[in-house]
Amino acid sequence: MSAPARTHARFPKGRPSSESRNNNFGLGGLPFLGGQKGSEMTMKARRLCGALLLTVASVLWSLPGTAQAAPTRPGDPEGPSRAVLQAMERDLHLDATAARRRLADEAAAAKAEAALVPALGSAYAGSWFDAESGKLVVGITDTAHAQQVREGGAIPKATSPGFGLAELNAIKGRLDALAKATPSAAAGVLSWHVDPVADRVVVTILAGRAQGALAKAAAAAGPAVRFETATGSAVATVDDWTYVDGGEGILSGSEVCSLGYNARLTYPDLPGVSDPVIISAGHCLKDSTAVSGFGNSKIYSYSLGRWWMRDLNYDWGIIGSLSSRWMQGPWISQHRPDDIPLIVHGTQQRPIGSSVCKSGRTTNITCGVIRWRGESVNQTDLGRVVFNLTRDTTCTEPGDSGGPHYSGDYSGNIQAQGIGSTSQLTKSGRCLQTIGQENRSWYVEIGYIQSYTGARILTG
Repeated sequence: MSAPARTHARFPKGRPSSESRNNNFGLGGLPFLGGQKGSEMTMKARRLCGALLLTVASVLWSLPGTAQAAPTRPGDPEGPSRAVLQAMERDLHLDATAARRRLADEAAAAKAEAALVPALGSAYAGSWFDAESGKLVVGITDTAHAQQVREGGAIPKATSPGFGLAELNAIKGRLDALAKATPSAAAGVLSWHVDPVADRVVVTILAGRAQGALAKAAAAAGPAVRFETATGSAVATVDDWTYVDGGEGILSGSEVCSLGYNARLTYPDLPGVSDPVIISAGHCLKDSTAVSGFGNSKIYSYSLGRWWMRDLNYDWGIIGSLSSRWMQGPWISQHRPDDIPLIVHGTQQRPIGSSVCKSGRTTNITCGVIRWRGESVNQTDLGRVVFNLTRDTTCTEPGDSGGPHYSGDYSGNIQAQGIGSTSQLTKSGRCLQTIGQENRSWYVEIGYIQSYTGARILTG
């Protein structure tokens, strides 16, 4: 039986004022695992505080001796990383040839999805990668668009007379609004999401638990909602030059998590101003605003920077004020002795059903499949619901939180997908695969974080 699931550069030195810490940056609040509600950051407050802090930051950054040239650092040669292929072969039960073929098929499916979704408009009813055919399947509400889908390199699937995507999204939106207004309404529920394959909103309830108002509201939606049952609940997991590699460990107070992506933070109202930051999971802030980095070591840590802003409802966080000993780049750790990283080339979103891998301090590189998007997850130990997560089947354990989830293709073209947030684990804190069940892990999509914060990840 499974038990509670766990969520698992350089700024000038200086500490934000007490006023800015008490704004919505999350610097003065309790950590995600502490259970205190974090207020949502408003763009207006962030811009105001960002303008004050980063005006100083941009001046100090230009002082002699503070900026240093990035060293050249080799990545893997062209082609898929052997470490990633081995993880796919192990976790997806593929041979080497099938793993390479799947990566190529998924890259083609992602390109097709990016072109077809805007072209179909209101006729679009969701899409997913079908591993058996190696093609993208696109739901359509009007069969007149079937040929358009075929010409776009995908397989059309008519949803009529089913439920339209807009109708299903509206139902899920009402459930989200209820959970935001009254978190206790999600009692007895693990998660809920729109499933384009089944053409339903799927609500996962916890076996043996009394359901609250949210489950009752879902049932009132009738046949548009399908219920499934799960056991256990989801809770938060958590040299002169040292490289900042996604997937390596960080220490925030007493909380061990993983680095996500290196990025630059930009501001629409401050043209030309940008600053180096690291994107990780918002719940990793614990006990202190200071963050230490482990590099490739599991034994000691160095001062890295400080938590600068976060949003607990969507579980992203940004680390700034980076120490000058750390060097940033478009890197994800492969956890190899030779320290050769994966190189991130972009942020192209992969369709549901595609393979995805993650790098984390505890379990290193593991791979799985993208199951759903936009899932709301109830972390019962905190009395908090986290919204808009993407579920996958990677093995993600405590200490992996905040680590990068990514995909690649046959040419080794690594695309950032998101940062790790939450997992459902066994009572002993292990992945569900250890008891013969499919893993359940969730990440925050990188596109959402970038659009909301103005951060842009570094790419090679």
